[in-house]
Amino acid sequence: MAKEKWYKDGLSFSCTQCGNCCSGDPGYVWATKDEIARISEYLGREDGWLQPKHLRRVGLRYSLTEKPDGDCIFLERNKDGVGCSIYPVRPLQCRTWPFWTENLRSIDAWNHAHVKCPGMNRGERYDFVQIETARTQKKW
Repeated sequence: MAKEKWYKDGLSFSCTQCGNCCSGDPGYVWATKDEIARISEYLGREDGWLQPKHLRRVGLRYSLTEKPDGDCIFLERNKDGVGCSIYPVRPLQCRTWPFWTENLRSIDAWNHAHVKCPGMNRGERYDFVQIETARTQKKW
């Protein structure tokens, strides 16, 4: 199977904490009920849920909200830099970036994502198994 994938020899990625993956065009950061409860606990809430300013319902699913400028509601920008205020409990979707199926469809798709993500193609090397584990992971 590894022979069939263009990234069979692995890929490099190290997060630069630029925040680009957490901002930009409107979209969805899907969160399961377990992830919502984990974030809620991390934020010190006792009810196990998030406020509407943090979470929206989309059909039968839930997504974190965005600020008017397109930033994730939990992305913080200040004089010290950029960071995620819920980083230790961020949803699986965030944890598995950039090893998403859409980015791994082709070398062109990977390079297209790399335009906005300076951490791609540099730093730590991930082997095929690590990439596929991240790509196919279903639970936090």
